[in-house]
Amino acid sequence: MVVVYNCDENFAGIFATSVVSLFENNRDVDDIVVYLIEDGVSENSKLKFQLIAEKYGRSIITVPMPDIQQLAQTDIFIPSRLQMSTCGRLFAAELLPNDVDKIIYVDCDTLFLNSISDLWAIDMGDSPVGMVAIPISKNHKRLIGMSPDSIYYNSGLMVANLKKWREINAITAFMDYMKDQGGYVPYPDEGVLNAVFEGKIRTLPLKYNVYGMILYFEREELMRLKKMKRFYSKAEYGQARQNPVLVHFCMTYRMLLRPWYVGSTHPYTPKWREYHAMTPWKDEPLRKDTRPPYKKISEVFGKISKKLPSGLTDWMVELFYAYLRPLNFYIQKQKHLRKER
Repeated sequence: MVVVYNCDENFAGIFATSVVSLFENNRDVDDIVVYLIEDGVSENSKLKFQLIAEKYGRSIITVPMPDIQQLAQTDIFIPSRLQMSTCGRLFAAELLPNDVDKIIYVDCDTLFLNSISDLWAIDMGDSPVGMVAIPISKNHKRLIGMSPDSIYYNSGLMVANLKKWREINAITAFMDYMKDQGGYVPYPDEGVLNAVFEGKIRTLPLKYNVYGMILYFEREELMRLKKMKRFYSKAEYGQARQNPVLVHFCMTYRMLLRPWYVGSTHPYTPKWREYHAMTPWKDEPLRKDTRPPYKKISEVFGKISKKLPSGLTDWMVELFYAYLRPLNFYIQKQKHLRKER
């Protein structure tokens, strides 16, 4: 089994926590090789990663993040270095050995709670990638060039058919798409994957990527808020909530802070901290939320919404996610394009 992550030094301890949970819950797997596409991870952290690997008799191999602008041979590219640091998964087919035909990619802000041996055994056939679907507005899909009726997917966990990626020269398709977008793509890695592989993505069971909305919203409530006509069945939705294989600590206005922050109330915070205590970062203090007030607007809304009538809350959520957020992305993109000219 080959599992791939992508992180910088800021997420080194968070990556380590996810890896420990992976190793602990997949002792039934004979061989696990973890590749970390790293962006400025310190040598000290890399030594700690090796201590974890040795403890479990596994392998953790670090691979430097490529220079995206150099690979793309253009200066018109993703404007934020922070955004660049999340794009390592797009280069997996080029960065990993050619005999690695399939990988499970996973974000660092995740926690494994069960074995993924069944996920690894999935036959990808001719599909380039498999991911878990996530509800998102039609305007957001239009913004990245997708059909408003297409299924959109969360890239926090994916089974990538690297053999297929190499056959179709996916990296060129990724680069061409980003150039066409002027270097500004909302959720850069995820947006690229959804747009380039539109209509070709295999839908994975929800239990393999239980993101914030799943835990904080009932199925019918989520479908109503997102104006969805189809989603995972009620039975699968319930199973994913009750017995997740992987919990993904995605932000939602109902989740105020993630487990590595003081004051986190996420239902899986105790479990995350339990695995974190098994890493060399166990003695580091929890982080404090030092974001400026204007970046905490979703949390403020989350607190206020609990005191508002449900109908008013629904209207405000729809207004923000379906209209205001895509509009903000559009405005920021236009500003970026004008700047590049």
